[in-house]
Amino acid sequence: MPTIADVARRAGVSPVTVSRVLNGTARVNPATRDAVERVIAELGYVPNVVARGLRSRRTGTLGLIVPDIGNPLWTAVARGVEDAARSHGYAVFLGNTDENPTRQEQYLQTMLGQRVEGLIIVPCGSSVRDLIPLQEQNIPMVAVERAFQGWDIDIVTTDVAAGARALVHHLVALGHTRIAVLSGPVALSSADDCVAGYCLALQEVGLPVDPKMVRRGEFRAVSGAHMANQLLDEGIRPDAILAANSALALGALDALQRHGLCVPEDVSLVCFDDLGMLSVSFPFMTVIAQPGYEMGSNAAQLLFSRLHSTQFLPPRRVVLPTRLIVRYSCGYHLKHTHEKPRLSLSVLHTPTVQSVLIKPLSEMERYAGYACLNSAERELSAQVPRPADYDRPNVERLLRVLRHEEADRVPHLNLWVTSRAVYEYVLGRSLRDAQPIRTPDLPPGTPEEHVEFAMRLGMDAVACNFIWQPNNLFAHSSDGSICYVGGSVRSWTDLDKLEPPPVLADQLDVLERYLRAAQGTGVGIVASFSSFFDCAMRAVGMIEALYLFYDDRPFLEALMNILLEHQQRVMRAVCDRFADDLAFVLVKDEIAHNVGLMIRPDMFEEMFVPRMQRLIAPAQEHGKPVGLYTRGRMEKVLPILERIGFDIVLPMEPECNDLVHLKRQWHGRMAFIGGIPLSLLAYGSWEKIEEAVREACTQLAPGGGYVLGASGPITEGVPAQNVWVMAQAVHKYGRYTRSDEEQ
Repeated sequence: MPTIADVARRAGVSPVTVSRVLNGTARVNPATRDAVERVIAELGYVPNVVARGLRSRRTGTLGLIVPDIGNPLWTAVARGVEDAARSHGYAVFLGNTDENPTRQEQYLQTMLGQRVEGLIIVPCGSSVRDLIPLQEQNIPMVAVERAFQGWDIDIVTTDVAAGARALVHHLVALGHTRIAVLSGPVALSSADDCVAGYCLALQEVGLPVDPKMVRRGEFRAVSGAHMANQLLDEGIRPDAILAANSALALGALDALQRHGLCVPEDVSLVCFDDLGMLSVSFPFMTVIAQPGYEMGSNAAQLLFSRLHSTQFLPPRRVVLPTRLIVRYSCGYHLKHTHEKPRLSLSVLHTPTVQSVLIKPLSEMERYAGYACLNSAERELSAQVPRPADYDRPNVERLLRVLRHEEADRVPHLNLWVTSRAVYEYVLGRSLRDAQPIRTPDLPPGTPEEHVEFAMRLGMDAVACNFIWQPNNLFAHSSDGSICYVGGSVRSWTDLDKLEPPPVLADQLDVLERYLRAAQGTGVGIVASFSSFFDCAMRAVGMIEALYLFYDDRPFLEALMNILLEHQQRVMRAVCDRFADDLAFVLVKDEIAHNVGLMIRPDMFEEMFVPRMQRLIAPAQEHGKPVGLYTRGRMEKVLPILERIGFDIVLPMEPECNDLVHLKRQWHGRMAFIGGIPLSLLAYGSWEKIEEAVREACTQLAPGGGYVLGASGPITEGVPAQNVWVMAQAVHKYGRYTRSDEEQ
């Protein structure tokens, strides 16, 4: 890329003269100016705006942070900002937070580094902590649609409360009385406004606020589907749903369709945001339309007025009106014209619509709306039933049952959940990590999300993984999932070129994050370690390894020793520091298949037993229970595992094990986790899953020593709803003592 020195050299002038031409700050001979400008064009020289800004404190750039540029509302806002910025000679740096506070903080730091002159932001929370550095550097800011708590800055918004109130009044006029609202996070101003307007309208028409009809999640389609599914799965049947944005509405629409309900014949559906697709695609959504372009233009105007002002400007609040646009989804046309939406309607067909201007609430109405919101929140807090103790996670329950004692209910664990869809269904939002997973053995998401996942399921522990699986080869399958396809270790020289293990300090930091997140939640943390047996086989390739046991056993044992020495060192470091904080220690090593051990018993005794005893010695020194994760037939393997020192085996597969017989035989000596067939979770009905859980709790739970779980890893092929049904069934059928009326 050419520099100012290159321009000066080609034009035969000094760099100072080139700078004067660029800035127009001093008189330059016209012929010289023409020569310099001609060279600039020939070389394609572009001035370094940031470098110039370091000297002048002006960079000609603004920052714009929005939740998701793919949402047409924020696309329109961004276009309004950009058009205004371009007219002032400014460029715009854009960042998408995806409603992720961590990503928002990263973008703010980046824009500080780029020395933006001003910032327009749609915040993903109400905290001002991340904005303090901008305030310290006197960088002006404008908020759009969502306000910050305790910090008065310029803001451009629409009156969401007035829009929600108008939608509810419209639905009530059509005869609806059981209206649910799906909104965003608590304490986010636009989400609170939606619920406030909803409550105000119900009060005005004399309808009570039913706590079960108010759902709060995130502004995402997956959250809308989750909240709507919760309503319907709980037997609550609203006759209308108000969604706080279009993404929530699309998620709710998907949930309704999955339950066999039609919009608007069975349930009316209305929302905020008039996206292009909502106006032309079935079922033609009734919406509160927000003027996105105008919001962006007004935000830019406020920012530029503050940048150019030479006098103090107090914080300004611009509230733009919205419009109620009536289409098919509310049921208006069914009631008034008996015209039904038809899937065959051409997208070019423009249905007859009503468009009504919704003026902002007066101060008195706004006060009444928030009074209704506060009253509703107190009512929700008082009326929403608290989960019973047996619904909450409790690591002490888990440990008691693993000691072969009974507790309040059967614990349940699923330590290998690798399905992103399952996590997002239970959490009601997208996961924060957007990076692809390198190996299918690791779960998506963050430690904090894994603990929250367990809390929502009432699951008693989660696993922190310490995995070293070098030289594995993976490929993407046709469904997009990642699959193991082989190993790359072929010779003795390859042993010196193994992929390096994870850095121990980084692994300990992850464990510390798990423990911090779990404090006070009842969720236990299991330290889970990859081992040496199946990891060595995977490194060379599973089929190739079976031949090596007989053709070049020393080579395979050398590889096992490398893996063993490293993992033993990691386990010792973990146990020496964190043993008292862990529920138990788990080793993951697939040693069997559906008929027994993978290799001859005598060879297994020689190669596996002494090495495994070395591996788990640090956990035993600290008195921790030790479990082995291996699938396959266990009848002849359990005596060997007991002799090694294992206390727990998972995930016990009923497909190849008589669990009732093994439980009776090994009671008091070996605890089992698992028992629910993975095939049933993948393909079975909810009724059959419930029945399988009931039978497992009835036959295996008495006397302790049994923890319910899936018989294998929960991958993308398992429907998320089925995992939820399994967890809820444990709470229903897994109690050791029940009152007469419950029986």
